[in-house]
Amino acid sequence: MLSDRDYMRNPHQYGRRPAMTPRMSIIKRIIIINCVVHLLCLLTGGSQSRIAFALSLSPALVMQGQIWRLLTYMFVHGGIWHLFFNMYGVYLFGSLLERPLGEKRFLTLYLTSGLIGGLFWTLANWGSYVLCVGASGALFGLMVAAAMAFPHATFILLIPPIPIKLWVLVWIYVLIELLSLSGDSNIAHLAHLGGALGGFLYMRRLGSKVSLPKFEFLRKLFRKTPKSPWGNAQKPAYSGDKAPLDSEELDRVLDRISIVGYENLSEAEKEVLRRASERLRQR
Repeated sequence: MLSDRDYMRNPHQYGRRPAMTPRMSIIKRIIIINCVVHLLCLLTGGSQSRIAFALSLSPALVMQGQIWRLLTYMFVHGGIWHLFFNMYGVYLFGSLLERPLGEKRFLTLYLTSGLIGGLFWTLANWGSYVLCVGASGALFGLMVAAAMAFPHATFILLIPPIPIKLWVLVWIYVLIELLSLSGDSNIAHLAHLGGALGGFLYMRRLGSKVSLPKFEFLRKLFRKTPKSPWGNAQKPAYSGDKAPLDSEELDRVLDRISIVGYENLSEAEKEVLRRASERLRQR
């Protein structure tokens, strides 16, 4: 029940005060850092700012040992709209991942995607002094990671206003980037694709630590179900179980239901709900 969840209780009830102020989310901190860096660049000369130049990615300067540029470039943007759309994407797709991954893994995913995107672009422009800026590589990593974790989450496009599954939307973006490689533009398409690869590799490395609903049917297909005297109905696994219930895990599962629906939960997550329901009936 919602009233049983910690954040629905009045912190001042029975004269108690909250123990600590909730921490700012890692997504908000990333957005604030990007906005502060952009403001500093504007105040010190805009695109010609020394700060912008010192943080931008330049293959020739990386060759000279300025390795930090492979990470700092993703916090610099070429204009207000470049910044706005990248940060909006970080908020949109990152919101799906921050809770299930946790702050440390989310930040690692973000930086790893941006780093691999920067490496791709640097190798393709080896020796050049052309500059690359923006969080698009990191954003593509978040997009791919979100599509792997929540493939059936539905988004409504602006033009045309139609619903589309997240995994379809991300595949469309990736195909557009692949088709744009042969074109001549100022957009770092290789950085986008490198970031997408970084997100894919990181999520694959996590394995079972992050739910991948689109592979659930394969686990059901090859899993052997023991015969039960109860017929098709399985005996409740946690009937009478007195083991403590993980409230954080229950909150995470309840949040997942609002995103992907009950039918897309894994068997382990459904078991958490059945266990919580049994505990409520016993009270």
